[in-house]
Amino acid sequence: MSLFNKFKTQAQSIGSSISESTSKLSSDIISSSKDSAKLTGLKAEITSIEGQLNIAYQDIGKKYVDNLVKNNGEKVEQVLQDTLNRIEPLLERKMALEEELIEIEKLMKDQIVIQEKAIFQKEFDDEKEKLEKALKLDVISQGEFETKLAKARVKLDNFDNIRKTKKQHEMGLISKEEMQEKLAALGA
Repeated sequence: MSLFNKFKTQAQSIGSSISESTSKLSSDIISSSKDSAKLTGLKAEITSIEGQLNIAYQDIGKKYVDNLVKNNGEKVEQVLQDTLNRIEPLLERKMALEEELIEIEKLMKDQIVIQEKAIFQKEFDDEKEKLEKALKLDVISQGEFETKLAKARVKLDNFDNIRKTKKQHEMGLISKEEMQEKLAALGA
């Protein structure tokens, strides 16, 4: 019976882990979807404001030229004041939206970094578990275990530098060969 209980406990543990992972993944997806939708909405609102501003800028130009013709350029501020008053809140709203947009983009970037770091951590944990099993089975020595574990830890410890190196390649700052050399040096 104890063997059956052991299997039952392991099955429950695996089921619990899968459930937790699925729950976290779905909440991450929902959060990411909400952020993406909000990002799209903000961009659309900024575009709308820019359109309104362009119309106002054209209005300023037309009023300025009309004023030159009619009043020889005198009282230009009075002629433009109503349009300038209309522009000011639009500019303030646009700046606020752009700041909010940047904050959401930072948040999304941070979420991606956290997810990538979790992948690196999982790879390390899997490698450590495999090495511990090999050590217990006397397939590798304690020295080999420590050497291989240290090598696996280098990749985890260099997570930020690995990300930066890949980003440099994506941005065209380094060649594929340079990226591969840097990644090899970082243990990736």
